[in-house]
Amino acid sequence: MAKKKNAGNDTDLMMFTQWGIPTALLFIYVLVTLYSFSSDMKTDASYSVRQKISDYNDALIISFNSKMDISRSVATSVAEVVGNKLIDGEDMDVLAKEIVSPTVDNALAESAMLVDISGKGFTSSGESTSVRNPNLLEKCLEDKTVVVSEPYESNGSWFVDIAAPVENVAKIADHAVIYVFGVDAFDDIPTTSKYDGRTCYALISDDGTIVGLAGRNIMALGDNLFESDHIVLAPAVLSRTQGNLSNLNSGYADCTIDGEERVMVYDPTSYSHLSIASFVTQGYLTNEIYSTYGNMESILVRIVVAMIAFFVAIVAIHFANKAVTTKYNQTLQEKAETDLLTGLLNKISTEQKVTDYLTEAGNKGQSAILFLIDIDNFKKVNDTMGHAFGDELLAGLGVGLSTLFRATDIVGRIGGDEFLVLMRNVVPDEETKKREAEKLLTFFRDFKVGEYVQYKCTASIGGAVFSKDGGDFDELYKAADNAMYESKRHGKNRVAYYGEVLEGPVTELGRH
Repeated sequence: MAKKKNAGNDTDLMMFTQWGIPTALLFIYVLVTLYSFSSDMKTDASYSVRQKISDYNDALIISFNSKMDISRSVATSVAEVVGNKLIDGEDMDVLAKEIVSPTVDNALAESAMLVDISGKGFTSSGESTSVRNPNLLEKCLEDKTVVVSEPYESNGSWFVDIAAPVENVAKIADHAVIYVFGVDAFDDIPTTSKYDGRTCYALISDDGTIVGLAGRNIMALGDNLFESDHIVLAPAVLSRTQGNLSNLNSGYADCTIDGEERVMVYDPTSYSHLSIASFVTQGYLTNEIYSTYGNMESILVRIVVAMIAFFVAIVAIHFANKAVTTKYNQTLQEKAETDLLTGLLNKISTEQKVTDYLTEAGNKGQSAILFLIDIDNFKKVNDTMGHAFGDELLAGLGVGLSTLFRATDIVGRIGGDEFLVLMRNVVPDEETKKREAEKLLTFFRDFKVGEYVQYKCTASIGGAVFSKDGGDFDELYKAADNAMYESKRHGKNRVAYYGEVLEGPVTELGRH
């Protein structure tokens, strides 16, 4: 049996090696190739959508930079005019009102002022004032160039200052024209923003502070991307985003705003370390990717499903064939192990199963009882009743003995009129031994065979206990055989256990 089982395993291994491994490798290769292709397409589609958003950012940046360029140009021109007037002796307050004030709108500014090297001066309306940012003034006058400040907040709004140097007759910059440029709104972006109508646009400083907003109202001026409670960037992109904004690089980052997933695409402007960012919904990004990737994804899914179905079909056919073959082999094996007359195990299979069990029981420390059953005077039955009747008797005993014991017990015919029973995993105390002996003798007392003439038979039975009376099949069989002959020597029709003094039968019933 072990050899047959090993042969079956070898056949399975050979079949798996022949077609299973190549098929599985091909399947894996195709899946990896499709997955890689799918992943590449998805990456390309995602990049394409982000690039589309970045292109729109560029349009906003061009508009922003153009406005700043206009302000710089106006500031430079006005500074030159003011310089000439100061050389002619004009007063600063007069110049602020008459020269600077009319240019505020042209410079797209909120307000303007004219100040001297000390930072004191007048606003475009003629009121006394002083510069807000002395460092800006100092740099402007020292470098004699137009300087744009970092964004700053005033009364809830955000601004940048554009300072242009005013030179005197000695070509020394000792005055400056400063325009205040508002950055807290994109005037050229409609309220219902581009894309899905839910995009938010922001002007962001290099430290992550939001200084300008347009589009969907989901954030507030002054919020900081890296410090706000309701704006959360994914940890994997947090440091990268900080570095990109600080170094004025383009990029994108996944984030959530008040729990809603969004993608931030940002690009730098040319002024004040500012970047323009578009916060689009993840739903919009997914839909855009699907519009270019969806059909291919559907095709890939169908290919994968078809391959899986094909592989499953092959496996199912293999196991179906194996089941049929196994059942057929099992039937053949059962026929080979079965005694055709009684339906019990034959001699070879009985000995093999008992040997296997005793090996297992020995390892587990279990006990068992083995009975050898020899039919008394069976030769006379054949001689007087005929061999056909003798066969009928043996067949009836086979049916009776198979139902008398548990399904886990081993019952077989090991000779012409000799049967063997191994009761597995029983406690062989005196009570159990007596009960099982009486059960056997009661069976023979009640057993009848024959349709017209009912015949009763008796048996001499020998019992041996594993592992007390024997540690393997041969030893246990010899012990039970000795006990059986002891039973015969004392008059038959009884059960004797090996090694017990048999002054009379252990269990004896009246002869039939």
